Amino acid sequence: MPPTTPATPAPLLPAPGSTGHLDAAFLADRAAIQDVVAAYSLYYDSGDFDALGDLFTEDASFTFTPAPEGFPPSVTTRERIVVAMAALYRHHTGTRGAHQRHLTGNTVVVRLDGTTAEARSLLSVTFALDDGSHETGRSGSYVDLLEKDGDRWRIASRHLWLRELPRITGTTPDGPEAQA
Repeated sequence: MPPTTPATPAPLLPAPGSTGHLDAAFLADRAAIQDVVAAYSLYYDSGDFDALGDLFTEDASFTFTPAPEGFPPSVTTRERIVVAMAALYRHHTGTRGAHQRHLTGNTVVVRLDGTTAEARSLLSVTFALDDGSHETGRSGSYVDLLEKDGDRWRIASRHLWLRELPRITGTTPDGPEAQA
């Protein structure tokens, strides 16, 4: 089956700190989405690619801007994402003698409806080297589009921005849909 583009998420949520939309279902969905974002780092860093693959929809996409050296700028389907990420993991552990540590934080769910969501996170990668030393790796920002199937959220599209951080369109004092 050819990959599809995930559905467009709902409009942006109210400004951070607003409480009117925070009911039990919203909070449960937000916690589940944040768990998916965190689990990706833990599964990748431990080399558990079966569990990592289970975080993605079958037709998911993973895009890098810019792509890491020797890595494609975009990979589609769960199976291909797992193969590509396992190869990158083997490159770092086998060739470089380095074990990646993805530190994903500041995760904010910016859009959420019953079946689609968008989450933004900051990323910092360090390398634990075989000799016991550490080195700073990359930093960037994830933009995740997620889809809910039953009671389970999965990543339908992940875009990793390794340089600039993408803007979030939202409400500003100048109008309802200006660049933030």
